[in-house]
Amino acid sequence: MVGFLGRRSGAVVAVAASAAAHLAAAYLWSRQHRAELSLAETNERYRSLFEYHPSAVFSLDLGGRFTAANPAAQRISGYTETQLRGMVFTEILESEHLDAVVAAFGRLLQREAQQFETVIRARDGTDVELLVTGLPIVVADRLVGVYGIAENITGRNRMQRELHETRLRAEEASEAKSMFLANVSHEIRTPLTALLAAAELLLDSDLDTEQVALTGTMSRSGQRLLRLVNEILDFSAIEAGKATLYDVPLDLRAIVLDVVALTRPAAEEQGLKLEAEIAPALSRPLSGDPERIAQVLTNLLSNAVKFTHEGTIHVRVEVAERTTTTTKVVVRVEDTGIGLTEEQQGRLFEAFTQGDHTVGRRYGGTGLGLAICKQLVTLMGGSIWVTATPGAGSTFAFALPLRHVDEASAPD
Repeated sequence: MVGFLGRRSGAVVAVAASAAAHLAAAYLWSRQHRAELSLAETNERYRSLFEYHPSAVFSLDLGGRFTAANPAAQRISGYTETQLRGMVFTEILESEHLDAVVAAFGRLLQREAQQFETVIRARDGTDVELLVTGLPIVVADRLVGVYGIAENITGRNRMQRELHETRLRAEEASEAKSMFLANVSHEIRTPLTALLAAAELLLDSDLDTEQVALTGTMSRSGQRLLRLVNEILDFSAIEAGKATLYDVPLDLRAIVLDVVALTRPAAEEQGLKLEAEIAPALSRPLSGDPERIAQVLTNLLSNAVKFTHEGTIHVRVEVAERTTTTTKVVVRVEDTGIGLTEEQQGRLFEAFTQGDHTVGRRYGGTGLGLAICKQLVTLMGGSIWVTATPGAGSTFAFALPLRHVDEASAPD
């Protein structure tokens, strides 16, 4: 009985051991199978990335010979993968790029990733510009080859070159235009100045009533033409980046009152009232460019007089902001003239632009005045804007930051 029990116990142990062995084998097989499936999936992922990548993907051995090339590499180079295999990469390089690419390949063999631009000669003889990213292939800490991804940048580079050439031609044309305008304007201004001087001398001589009227017309027309010439000269200088600005002590109140006094006769001739209101807080000495400030204000006032048939023109000068070093002033020119639509306001400060095509015919002018004002105000660090209603007048305003100066250096 004891022997029987012993034999039975041994059989049970043997069966258990056998079952355990089978379970272990099954576990190991399952684990190995999963590993093989994972490896197969990884290989398929890599193959998909290789095959479907839009850029040329290729690999080289340590001697620089192609070992693999994806369809994009074949399209770009014009060679099939069979033709590329065993070919040294230097065989398809343009000669002037050979040294730089060989040097980059040498650094790749030192396990340094590289990125560079180069040019290859495709099989059909055309040049293809590439942006190449090179990566070392390391297996078990051993360098076995080089992996490359090359993006075709021929079209992009061609577009950049064309844009660069177009910009250069535009700059040359703009410079030639500015030089032409400046030269012609100077040539016109010289005899025009002599003509105005002659008209002034004639007005001081003994003339009858009809001669005085004719000479006055000649003088006024000459002054108008001179203003147009000066606008063209200013615009050309600003456009060429040659506009001169000064930063000197100034009396803003005196500048505004002088411009108003010079414009008042033209306003009164049209039956308009011209008034100025200057904030008392502007008594502190400031620094800026008095001539450019006067030029901007003169232009705005001249436009207000030109486009206002009745009513009043107000010039208001206010302090918008004050810091320890600067005072920001706002100058407004308010009129009761023809006004502007929103569309007209949007393009008003563009060069050679007026309210609409009828304005130039009816009121004259080049359409440069407000464009010059905007450029000058911008150069002085300020801003300019307009608010208007058709038929109900306009308000042109500009803001300028003017630097504080010591009382000792203030103008008399």
